[in-house]
Amino acid sequence: MIYLPDANAFSAYLSGKSPSLTTRMQAEFAAGSLRLSVMVMAELEFGAEKARRQRGTTRFICRVESLRGQLEMELLGPQFPRHYAPVRNQLEAAGHKIGDRDTIIASHALLLGATLVTRNSRESSRIAGLQVENREAD
Repeated sequence: MIYLPDANAFSAYLSGKSPSLTTRMQAEFAAGSLRLSVMVMAELEFGAEKARRQRGTTRFICRVESLRGQLEMELLGPQFPRHYAPVRNQLEAAGHKIGDRDTIIASHALLLGATLVTRNSRESSRIAGLQVENREAD
């Protein structure tokens, strides 16, 4: 099975905020089943840059930087629009639009055939065909 954590799951993992999430993700790292979306990495980099500006270098920032060397980023690729467009149309038609970045990450999980790992499945559970694993914070 392939797992694609969203930005909030990776953020909780990198900051150590959820021991159960950390344990599961470490096992997935070891098994080689964890993937990193380029969109999620962009969100993590944004958070790290914002933190650096406000507090200087922190442990979280160092972990984001080391993540680059731990996992190869999954690029969106030329087939991505064919997954994104129907997801966005489905959500808008049902009146359940979610954030643009969340739509991109969920569509990327569909493209990869991955289970989306999150700590908040409220929005992503609205997407037909998307496998979601909710890993709430402890």
